[in-house]
Amino acid sequence: HPLIALLILVSLFCAVASHDVIHQHHQHCSHRHPRPHEVQHVHLEDHHVVKKRSIDQNLRIKLYYDESVFKLDKKQFNLINDTVLPQAVNYWSKALRVRKTENRIRLSRKCEQNQVFFKTGDPHPYCKNDCEHTMCGEVEVPEQHLDVCRVCNAFGQNCMIKGSAEPGPGIEDADFVFYISAMQTERCQKGMTVAYAAHCQQESALDRPIAGHANLCPGSISTKRQELDILLSTVKHEMLHALGFSVSLFAFYRDPQGRPLTPRGENGKPKLNEELQTRQWSDQVIRKETREWKVRGGYTKKEVHVVVTPKVREEVRRHYGCENLTGAELEDQGEEGTALTHWEKRLFENEAMTGTHTQNPIYSRITMT
Repeated sequence: HPLIALLILVSLFCAVASHDVIHQHHQHCSHRHPRPHEVQHVHLEDHHVVKKRSIDQNLRIKLYYDESVFKLDKKQFNLINDTVLPQAVNYWSKALRVRKTENRIRLSRKCEQNQVFFKTGDPHPYCKNDCEHTMCGEVEVPEQHLDVCRVCNAFGQNCMIKGSAEPGPGIEDADFVFYISAMQTERCQKGMTVAYAAHCQQESALDRPIAGHANLCPGSISTKRQELDILLSTVKHEMLHALGFSVSLFAFYRDPQGRPLTPRGENGKPKLNEELQTRQWSDQVIRKETREWKVRGGYTKKEVHVVVTPKVREEVRRHYGCENLTGAELEDQGEEGTALTHWEKRLFENEAMTGTHTQNPIYSRITMT
């Protein structure tokens, strides 16, 4: 019967449309934080020089495309190159301010087997025996962006510059360089991932990330006009993981005067948390707290992780109108990459830095602090 056939078609259309909405509007973020051995530290300027500058410089971001980006189909490339990346970069450039980087950025080279020496009175890292190809995510850092290769023998002696004595020209007029790739990697196959990002190098004076990567998954880049907002929101979200909102960077947070909130060891870095494979933060940054929850038949206790830095605490209290709050709760559910590196979804709803994308994501003042 024609009417029955029409009703079946309408039902099928609604089911498909409903599936698309659910898929697009409830996308999960699984941020893989870089392990300590995957992050190089770069000496750009001395601590006392950088610390004197006021935080009044809008963040200057420069993009470097891996050749894989140019292999996207024409519609995808135009969307990414002309709309998504410029808008995402413009957003964070206006939203974030830093102490200006006066020098050119020249990134550190990766050492063979991650074996590094530091010489007394010399801020530059030296590799044991040799340097190797320096990667940032899926992208090999070009020679022109790298400092010289400094090496010592196995005993930390006979240190010298190996290869060219001249560093690459570096990256001018930038505070952060983003290496962009578009590869259909194994991570792209998990949960219909659209993009992922992380930092790969930090400057040594104040520990700020200065280089990171973002990979766009070609199989998940939709060029449909109605899905542009979700794509843009995803890229902005992933970029912020590389710029500072990451479990791998909490231990490097500092107070407004540039003093570390987490104690440092002899190597100048916070101690290692072997279980999480990251640097361990202090309770001046994140604190474990026990909450009592009212449930059917009484109460239950739940342990939560709370960001307790002064500005976050101030903004959380203002947002919820509650002076008793100690800070902002982090997500405690989901696989690695969701828990501890996003805001708690049941409390922050459509805040853009929760682990599940929903409609109308907003970056709150809590995130911006």
